[in-house]
Amino acid sequence: MTTPRQPVRSTPPASPLRVLVYGLGRSGTAVVKSLAATGHRAHFFEQRESGRDVDEALTAGAVRVTSLDDAGVAADYDLCIAAPGVPIDHSDLELVRRAGVDVIGEVEWVWRTVPGRYLGVTGTAGKGTVTSWLTAALTEAGVDARAGGNIDPALVAVAREGATHVVELSSFQLERCPTFAPEVAVTLNLGEDHLDRHRTVAAYHAAKKNLLHNLGPEHTLVSNADDPLLECWARATPAAVLRFSLSPDGHDAPPDAWYDARSRALMLHGERLLTRDELRVHGDHHVANALAVALAATAAGVGPDPLRRALRAFEGLPGRYAVAARVGDITFIEDSIATRPLAVAAALTSSQRPLVWLAGGRSKGVDPAPLARLVAEKVDLLVTYGESGPDLARAFEHIVPVERCTQTDGRAALEHAVAAAMDYLHARHDGRGTVLLAPLAASFDQFRDYAHRASEFRAVVAGALARTQALEAG
Repeated sequence: MTTPRQPVRSTPPASPLRVLVYGLGRSGTAVVKSLAATGHRAHFFEQRESGRDVDEALTAGAVRVTSLDDAGVAADYDLCIAAPGVPIDHSDLELVRRAGVDVIGEVEWVWRTVPGRYLGVTGTAGKGTVTSWLTAALTEAGVDARAGGNIDPALVAVAREGATHVVELSSFQLERCPTFAPEVAVTLNLGEDHLDRHRTVAAYHAAKKNLLHNLGPEHTLVSNADDPLLECWARATPAAVLRFSLSPDGHDAPPDAWYDARSRALMLHGERLLTRDELRVHGDHHVANALAVALAATAAGVGPDPLRRALRAFEGLPGRYAVAARVGDITFIEDSIATRPLAVAAALTSSQRPLVWLAGGRSKGVDPAPLARLVAEKVDLLVTYGESGPDLARAFEHIVPVERCTQTDGRAALEHAVAAAMDYLHARHDGRGTVLLAPLAASFDQFRDYAHRASEFRAVVAGALARTQALEAG
């Protein structure tokens, strides 16, 4: 294993700073607690009058700020750390910047103040899985590895001097990482997401590209060679580049890691690493994730034996593409985090027909039309629900039968969707097939978050299984 290096970055402040934390939630609350614990003077602004995070910030000793309308108030801070959910161009943050105060994010704060190794992972889909899988590989090799960032927990809550920090990075976080330069950077794929905030695909991709801005020859970039835009970025970076591919024959030079479809083998630097059948997770997208993990772990010093053990042991993350249950000959797959076209396309491609697709929720502003050809090829019935249900139905009803769920309660909507899917498969396909929850939308119209949506879906499916078993027993 390689010796941990101490990357060059800002020296931790020698004296306490007066810091404004703008926005609480999971990230901001963790920052407030860390600031208070390390002797800095923490103030916070939060639009909501009350909440658990507000209580926790006040208990930690932070001072609440109710207004930044006066530029003199904004200038009274050494630093502002803004939560990822706050738009980069928010008027209050612009006021703080005009007052001469640096506005950064939680990840940048940790990078500046906690010495250690840093590995960064981004992409439109799969970054949470790769972050966790990579952390598991490092841990298997005896490394003190800690996962944080966009993944739960917040990075500041787990960061420790001397540790190896594996950071999942959203576009929101990368907007506020002006000096972050991880030893290993991983770019998985690029699609459409968060257009309700970034407004254009180009702006969303530009935020993602911030991960590469500070890389130099001493850094390593692990990149998806099958993504044309990422390949352009890889060719322009001064960092050492390691490429992975699911379609190695389509490239001029062999990638550093690739999937051999003929032998079903994952190849690493020309050597057979393991077979696809040895992985516990399913789908081509997870094969690509495994290749990315293999290159990043190897670049960080992990040997082949612990790498193989970690790749074989990983069972996936809750809310990601995974079998929730089998009810007779119907397989229920839960992919609640598939809110982007790229992730939904991967889920649809990986699912077996006959296929019932469950989709809906709060729109993230993406255009579903590019999925039309794949939906026509893979989907036998679309069941829609939630706020975006009518729009999704209109987008696809000319190519696939559609069942609409109009229940306002999330649990009730999923119960209706599952019942409709089972009725359809029993009536049209002898009770066999696949039911896929891949929402193509956020969860906040009917659920607390994607994890709550996932747990409700699994509970509904468990109820259907119990009823089926009772009927068979009786």
